[in-house]
Amino acid sequence: SVRLPPGPRPFPIIGNILELGTNPHIALTKFSKIYGPLMTFKLGRITTIVISSPQVAKEVLLENGQVLSSRTIPHSVHALDHHIYSTVWLPPSAQWRNLRRVCATKIFSPQLLDSTQILRQQKVKDLLDFVKERCKKGGVVDIGEVVFTTILNSISTTFFSMDLSDSTSEKSHEFMNIIRGIMEEIGRPNVADLFPILRPLDPQRVLARTTNYFKRLLKIIDEIIEERMPSRVSKSDHSKVCKDVLDSLLNDIEETGSLLSRNEML
Repeated sequence: SVRLPPGPRPFPIIGNILELGTNPHIALTKFSKIYGPLMTFKLGRITTIVISSPQVAKEVLLENGQVLSSRTIPHSVHALDHHIYSTVWLPPSAQWRNLRRVCATKIFSPQLLDSTQILRQQKVKDLLDFVKERCKKGGVVDIGEVVFTTILNSISTTFFSMDLSDSTSEKSHEFMNIIRGIMEEIGRPNVADLFPILRPLDPQRVLARTTNYFKRLLKIIDEIIEERMPSRVSKSDHSKVCKDVLDSLLNDIEETGSLLSRNEML
């Protein structure tokens, strides 16, 4: 049998769920003083190892990253098979290495980030101008809302050269609602994650709602890609200029014959 780190004795079926309570971070801090920086908990039928020390976390993530890279995938992430297309959830493999290469060279490369830096700076300036204007008028500022909008606009301008959080646009309004919905569903406690036998039933309908959000999100992104394609029909050098991340990805596919699929792009 596998020797696991120490931890509290689990109850039958439910494991240690009740012991974590409504403030699991506080409960885990207390348990770490009893069992040390590496602990074992049973969350339903899932065995979970909790690391509460920076030193141990470094040893696990840096020195043994390859061995310990796999993890339990939340049921919600199975929406539209997202878990088999995303670098976040894929195990180390040829597909994962290819996607990682694309991320490193076409999305987060220093050259591309430098070229789009002015766009992100403008979004921060827009945020500051908005807050200053509200302060002059003595208005209330919903910090969470404006930061959320700024981050989405910063990402969308970097990727697609457009604001997808413009409150005057119907598409932007839908995009923001979709992103909020996905964040809520993925972060929602799901009984199907604790008891995998219930996954086919999807008792809380988390997977069903996430799938619907993903379909709507991918439809918007797919439309953006289709709108971009006609402008790239011409093979002039101008069409090869990387104005944003989408251009960079499309250039990579055309120039290197990349096998990157539309699903992987989305």
